[in-house]
Amino acid sequence: MEVVGTCGKGTLFSGETSNKPSITSIYDDVVVGFEKHAEIIMKKLIRGTKKRDVISIYGMPGLGKTTLAKNVYNNPSIVNYFDVKSWCSVSQAYDRRTLLVEIFKQATNDKIKIKEDDDVADMLRKVLIGKRYLIVLDDIWDVKAWEDLGICFPQGECGSRVMVTTRIEEVTKHLPHHSDPYSLSFLTSEESWELLEKKVFRGESCPPDLLEAGLQVALHCKGLPLVVVLIAGIIAKREREASLWLEGAEDLSSLALGEQSMKVIQSSYDHLEDHLKPCLLYMALFPEDHKIPVDHLLKLWMAEEFVLNAGTENMEKACRVCMTDLLNRSLIMVSGMRFYRDVQYCSLHDVVREFCLRKLTEDKYMQLAVPFNPYQHLHSTESRLCIYIHDDLVKQLDHSNYQLDKIPMLDFKETNSLEFIAHPKLNTWNNQYSNPFDLLVKLRFVRALDLMDVELSDSWATAIQSLTELRYLALCVKQFELKWISHIHNLQTLQVKSSEKLRLRAATLSEMTSLRHVKIDCFFMVWENNEQESSSTTMLENMKSFGTCDIRLDNMNARFWWRFPNLEELGLSVKDVPEFPLFPIAEVHSHLHFLSLEFSLMELFNSVGWERYFVFPSNLRHLDLAGCFLTEEMVLNIARLKKLESLKLLVGLPFGRSESYCWDVTDVEFAALKYLGLFFMQIEEWKASEESFPVLEKLVISGCSDFKEIPPSFADIPTLRRIELTNCIDSLGVSAMNIRREIEENTGCDSLQVVIEK
Repeated sequence: MEVVGTCGKGTLFSGETSNKPSITSIYDDVVVGFEKHAEIIMKKLIRGTKKRDVISIYGMPGLGKTTLAKNVYNNPSIVNYFDVKSWCSVSQAYDRRTLLVEIFKQATNDKIKIKEDDDVADMLRKVLIGKRYLIVLDDIWDVKAWEDLGICFPQGECGSRVMVTTRIEEVTKHLPHHSDPYSLSFLTSEESWELLEKKVFRGESCPPDLLEAGLQVALHCKGLPLVVVLIAGIIAKREREASLWLEGAEDLSSLALGEQSMKVIQSSYDHLEDHLKPCLLYMALFPEDHKIPVDHLLKLWMAEEFVLNAGTENMEKACRVCMTDLLNRSLIMVSGMRFYRDVQYCSLHDVVREFCLRKLTEDKYMQLAVPFNPYQHLHSTESRLCIYIHDDLVKQLDHSNYQLDKIPMLDFKETNSLEFIAHPKLNTWNNQYSNPFDLLVKLRFVRALDLMDVELSDSWATAIQSLTELRYLALCVKQFELKWISHIHNLQTLQVKSSEKLRLRAATLSEMTSLRHVKIDCFFMVWENNEQESSSTTMLENMKSFGTCDIRLDNMNARFWWRFPNLEELGLSVKDVPEFPLFPIAEVHSHLHFLSLEFSLMELFNSVGWERYFVFPSNLRHLDLAGCFLTEEMVLNIARLKKLESLKLLVGLPFGRSESYCWDVTDVEFAALKYLGLFFMQIEEWKASEESFPVLEKLVISGCSDFKEIPPSFADIPTLRRIELTNCIDSLGVSAMNIRREIEENTGCDSLQVVIEK
């Protein structure tokens, strides 16, 4: 991969006034790996607006936020630049007056005595007025702390700064700031090793015979400075033998996750609202370093009723609120983003995962789940007692013939209310049950089963008859019929993967009114004669996402989508020449924001006026088209979508053409489009004006072997931030670099990032 250029959001110009201190000081006390962070924070402190600014540093526990802030705070350049400096640690529980007194004493060098009846807030404000001050508020947990203290810090035009550290991203968003909050990242493997070497050998170089072992130990720290320092403290006392270090590399990281690091995570965990705790603990069941698909996880949370089934139309939204809360608190990490900036994958850092597993073990895999209900107070008294199905429980259940009151693990009398939570990946069980249904039929009240990775016998349809409480079911089977699961009245999510093309009766689907998400590979709806009229009136108002269905656009199938008035995501494969529009009345689907269409029938594009069958709902925000001919009318159909933010085009040609062509959108405007992806398109020439893509942020072109040039007008798009090219000819890369160069010449800012992969 070749990366050319960087986003220059804070690019500095050489014309800065000379009275500002240079950022070239030697960082004698900066922890390894913090140099670049320290330089960025120092620039924020001494440059930029003359008005008071709040500089926020946020990130998960153990990243070194306080250490970074202290090193910057004590740097000679900072000491000499500010007239007044004060540092105070806020933490979860604080006393406002005590903190103000501490700040006041530092601001006055403890020269002014404070009496009990003094108004410290007013005294502090008067001391700071007219001075260039730096106040550090370390470890803020709630925006209320800022509301209590910030009122004492006068605005002014002296270049004053307040530096805040917090593990909760949401706090930073509510602080009055000119500079963007700064997210502290993990150490690289090289930085981890450099820090480990410094701490173990105290400034000396590592002996060559220990180098390989030391690198392995550093890798197991997973980029967390706290763990590096703790491990360094352990191995510094050990014999310096490579074999001992290599053998114990994994054990060392476990040792480091001791009392100190667990206390750090415990403090964040204790601060969580009750409904967020089971959401976090559940994530620890996924494998180490696993990238958890967010959509998948949220549906599991719904199934386990970590989010209450109140206000059903908002269940997904309520789950996303929980996800956002955990992200904002830096307890879970973003592992992948969609091109339209939604979080696609998340994960747990090893330290957090280890804490969660220990917590579950201490609690004997039982938890009191307090569901999130957005319509009630967060601290609801309604709760459910749950136990995770794990190896020890399975053995005890089998030994006691599944009589719960006979199980030593369940040392209480009331077992009627106990609910079971199945592991999200059942094939990880290390027990005698090769087919998990043998076990699960005896534990009838499980709510979620993901069996995508389990080879099921043909008897699965019989075994599942007893699992009437399922909310989530994912299967990989050869044969499947909806009638086999139609008795599961509470089923919300259904995913089926099959090597065979499936035929599903529309009437049976109509009976499953709790369904919210359906994804079945390669299926088509079957209509029986007596279903034509009666089933057309049945509404599946809970349905939110539906795909991937092979369809004929006849009258019956088109009317089928009317049943999903609240549908948000739809994936279809068009297999026949249309007889009826895909959305006969587009306004019916006012909630639809994502649509994926695959065209696999060449005869479709030989019919006259086929585009009129593909007029899309007006609120669509994301559109994927595969195999679609880009005729002028089809392009206009897309451009009419005034809310469309992302457009992905795959393998498309214009009507009646088999060779490369010119795609001319000079007179077409995609008013809200932020992302455009062109994949294996046979475009040779592309014409566009500066009005065609007025707010585009990201352009991705892949596998377009005949594509010669990006329109020069792209240099006039003020929002353009990134161009990615993969497997394209050299001239396309040259045009991208010319656009980047022109933007830099016109604006003086290298705001466009160009990434070229061969």
